[in-house]
Formats: sequence, C-alpha cells, structure tokens
Amino acid sequence: MTVLSVGEHETVVRGERTGHFDRPTLSEAAFDAVTELISDQELSPIASRTFHQARPAIKLSQWVGVLRIPDGTVLEILPKLHRHGDDPGKSRELLLKMLAAVDERFRHAPSTELDPTRMPLFEVFLRYALEGFRSAVRRGVPHAYTAVNEERVGLRGRLDLPRQLLQLPHRAHLLHVEYDEYLPDRPETRLVRLSVERIASMTKVTRSKRLARELLFALDGVPASHLVQQDFRAWRLERGYPHFKALEALCRLVLFELNPLVSGKKSTSFAVLFDMNRVYESYVTKQLQRQFPLWKVQTQVGGHSLGSINGQRAFSLRPDLVITLPNGSHVIADTKWKRLSPNDPPIYGVSNADAYQMLAYSEVFQQGQQEQELWLIYPYIPGFPVRSPIVYIAGNRQLRLLTIDLSINNPF
Repeated sequence: MTVLSVGEHETVVRGERTGHFDRPTLSEAAFDAVTELISDQELSPIASRTFHQARPAIKLSQWVGVLRIPDGTVLEILPKLHRHGDDPGKSRELLLKMLAAVDERFRHAPSTELDPTRMPLFEVFLRYALEGFRSAVRRGVPHAYTAVNEERVGLRGRLDLPRQLLQLPHRAHLLHVEYDEYLPDRPETRLVRLSVERIASMTKVTRSKRLARELLFALDGVPASHLVQQDFRAWRLERGYPHFKALEALCRLVLFELNPLVSGKKSTSFAVLFDMNRVYESYVTKQLQRQFPLWKVQTQVGGHSLGSINGQRAFSLRPDLVITLPNGSHVIADTKWKRLSPNDPPIYGVSNADAYQMLAYSEVFQQGQQEQELWLIYPYIPGFPVRSPIVYIAGNRQLRLLTIDLSINNPF
C-alpha cells in the first residue's frame, strides 16, 4: 500500500517527480482516480483543480483525513502544522488527540500496540472502530425475542393448530409449533457484524485482522446485515444496552464513509475527512468547558446582526464563542485555525478582516459592558511571545491574541 502524506492546503501534482520538483506528486492513474473522487458534489470542497508548472494539480483545502483509491494508494491529509517531507507521526497524533476530544467515534482508548506515529491513518481509523466494537461486545451483546415457527418432534411453546390440522398423514408425528427465542439477531448486531467483516477485508495489519476474527467469533450467532438502510432505521436499544449506542456512528463510518458513492456508482475508493476549522473550534470549546467549569461557553450564537433594512436584519453575526463569566460579563472569541507569523510583530500576521469582525461582534454583543474583552484564539507556533499581545481598540475594547499549545493537556 502506497501512502502519500501531505498537509492541508498543499498542492499535489500529476505525474512522477522530476528534477528539483518540490511538490508532492501522484502517479497519473492515482491522480486521475483522486480527481474523479473529488468531482462528486459532496466531496468537492476537499480540493480544487489547478495547474503547477503547466502540469495538472489539485489544491487541497482545510479538510484532513484519508482518501483511498482502488489501486491501494492512500492520500493522507494531515493538519497544516505538517509539511510534505516531515515525519507525519506527530501530525497524526495531534489529529487523533483532537478527534478524541470532539468525536465520539474516537473516544475509546486505543490499545498500547496502536502506534499512530508508525501506522498509516487509514489503519488507525479501522483500528479505532475495532476497539470500539470490542469494548461494547465485552459488556454484552444485545438480544431480542424473535418469533420462531417450526416443525418438530416435541412440543415447544404453542401448537399451531390450523397448520397441524392440515398435516399430512405420513408426517403426523411432527408438530407445528410457535415460540419466542431470545437471540442476538437484531438490527444493531447485524450492522456491527457487517462492519467487522468489512474491516477484516480492508485492513492489512495482522493484529487488526486477529481482533476482527475474535469479534466475528463473539458474534457467531449473528448474520451480517443484508438491508443496511432498513436496519439503521430500525436501530433501537433498550435500557440495558447503552454501551451499544456509540456503535451506530462507528457502523456509519465503516459502511458509508468508507464506501461512498461516486457519480452514482459504487466505488472502491473511500474518504474519511474532517473540516479542521470545525475540529479546532470544537476542541477549543471542550478545553474551555473542562478547564473553566464555572464559565458558560456557547458556540455559534445566532439571531444577531450588525444592522437592519426596513425591519429586516442586515449583516448577520455569528461568533464562534460567547463566554459568560461568573460576574455576568461576556467575552467574545473566534477560533482561527491559521498560522501566525512570529517574526512579524506587533500583530503577527492577524488580518484586518479578522480584527474588523471582532469589532462588529463587540458592538452588538457587548453593548453597555464596561470592559469589552475580545479573543482571537490561534494554535501555538514556536517563537510566538509567551505573554499574549493586547490590541487596544477604541471604546475601551481589548483584543487579545491567544495561542494554545495543542501538544499539552491544559492549553489555557
């Protein structure tokens, strides 16, 4: 399996590397397969077609994750802190750490043998799904009473009298009976069984294959789902099986995201991708809520605008975070998944548009507040000052440039 690790927003060029070419490249067949995959309307935001030195290329966007094409080539798109040619291990660890905080599919503690610094992201995703399935199966497989109608020698349950009266003479010694049996055959377990079978066929890691076989043995009495959409609609868990709730998202990951439709046809390509802007915003929110439990942190607060026209809102405002402090005052914050420029003081590359946007937020959300504090929250870049710079804005407003170190557990 060929794995090409690149960073978000990089340019990938079609064809073989020649001379001093400094861009990541894909073979012509692999490149064409990737462009076909991103031509699907749902995947079009991932990249756009372009040219580099007169050669066809694709320009990646802020989406990270995995693209796998039929010939086995995997395009691994990592957070922008990674650059082509760097060791991708730390970038994988960073991405998985953030996903574990914001996405329930990655909250199961991975086994100690799972090393994202060495294992491709594709295999890591499959292993996380297997670990989730194993954790739930160990706590008990859901069962349900299923109606059984059969012909047998002895009486069990209820005699089906209408059918028995029609019994042929040479089969008079057999009884038609009806009874309920407590079986693990139900929509949830059928979907899990099918998901594990799919993973077993996709993974190339020996230990993951072994774990898949163990799970299939534990689900021995469960047939694989043949009506996937219908079984998802019938997914219902009783009070005794809350540990199976998270598996619905894992099954959707394996059965849908790993097996997408491309141009209306089944494809052996797949894509598991995440918008880093949203991942970063969610991660920052989770960290604030965890480290400052007395703060009320609201995300994407809508219903406000900068002005109005004939009674209708004009220029809608939706800040990433509205933080209510214990004293009742509000701090307005925006998360920016951007690289600051440590060597460009005093504003370190903060765009005018971002500053104007924060001023508009303050005008609407902090009216009448004596101290108006605004935060722009960026990922930490080595060389950035330890003390947060403060930009003083008219109207007693203070704009702080905060950075959080994503490599530590308590970044604030």
